[in-house]
Amino acid sequence: MATATDFSSWAVPDLVLTLGGHEFIVHPPSVDDMGKLLACAVRGEVNLGLISGTIPAEVQGVLDTIKDEHPALGAAYHEMIAAGINPITIDRMGYYAVFYWARGKDFADRLAVLLWAREQGEAAAAAETTDAVPKA
Repeated sequence: MATATDFSSWAVPDLVLTLGGHEFIVHPPSVDDMGKLLACAVRGEVNLGLISGTIPAEVQGVLDTIKDEHPALGAAYHEMIAAGINPITIDRMGYYAVFYWARGKDFADRLAVLLWAREQGEAAAAAETTDAVPKA
């Protein structure tokens, strides 16, 4: 008689994204979704200027098959919409998830800092400048 092996400790873990008290569980992409996700990663790299050139026709063909879904966020995408999360924030979470699954956590973290930390720094600098202006 065969014995069962619990593979849980070796399986790819979920990505947990938290925002404003919400916890969104993003399950690892399926084989079908991984092909779409990798196409999204190529599009993201081109759109962000990380690689030069255009999106290859084969990759665009895969992207064209994506309808009302998000291969990197899965069901969490619709949960975010239902929770009323701002579309720009969902887009950022999507970029993060695409690169998390395609390139790993370290790459996704570094990219997030490069993309959005400057924006936070500019907002803080603007607030300091506003605070420094004498009130009439």
